[in-house]
Amino acid sequence: MLAENRVIAGDVVKALQSQGRVLLALMLREARTRYGRQRAGYLWALIEPILHMALFYAIFSFKFSIVPLGESLIIFLATGLLTYLGFANVLNRTSGGYGSNEALLSYPVVKVFDVFLGRSLLELVTWVVVTFLILGTLIARGYGPLPRSVLDMILAIVALFGIAFGAGTLLGIAEAFVPSIANVLKVPMRILYFISGAFFLPDAMPPAVRDVLAWNPVLHGITLFRHGYYPRYDSHMLDVQYLAVWSVGCVFAALLMIRLTQKPLRNLA
Repeated sequence: MLAENRVIAGDVVKALQSQGRVLLALMLREARTRYGRQRAGYLWALIEPILHMALFYAIFSFKFSIVPLGESLIIFLATGLLTYLGFANVLNRTSGGYGSNEALLSYPVVKVFDVFLGRSLLELVTWVVVTFLILGTLIARGYGPLPRSVLDMILAIVALFGIAFGAGTLLGIAEAFVPSIANVLKVPMRILYFISGAFFLPDAMPPAVRDVLAWNPVLHGITLFRHGYYPRYDSHMLDVQYLAVWSVGCVFAALLMIRLTQKPLRNLA
């Protein structure tokens, strides 16, 4: 019995090692494809959120004199925009996972699950690194205090990653069968950008508006991230359980859809 358990454990370890090598290879391939072979290509991952922050900083500085939360406008914008843009990038890149890697499915070792997860993990790593660099630099330069709870900030990223990976995978699979669906994503994502609390404080909205905004799980993710950063911020809108249900539900739906469509997707490749 002990020998059989050792054999099973050995097989599991080998399978995990093989899976890890496949995911790493896919991530490296995606990195080279997206950023190119020049190191300067990686700078765009930093430039994009900085441009968003600079735009809204200019608008808020010109129109308003009161910072929605805390004492630094740039920190407020960073905690919101870095979180939203990270989520949006994971969703957008994951949804294109099949179309960019369908030729690789001719290799038995590469699974449909791998082409979506490999892309999303690369975006997750980029998201975390960019957030650490930009927010860390702002804190080091004295624009804001140290975070109250790094764990809450990490939980917010993990929860939003689950939603983005799940929704992106579902959209990617749907797009494989109906290519025109790709155009459907553009409008909702633009709306989501303006209603997720990235550059405003949801708690400051009128009650009727808050009731509508509260249905948006991304808003709860951004609020949880800010809750983890700001020492004195306790949002009345934040519902961690609602956020977790969305995250787990999206991942489960994606895994189920992959299971149901794995053979047809391989036949399409």
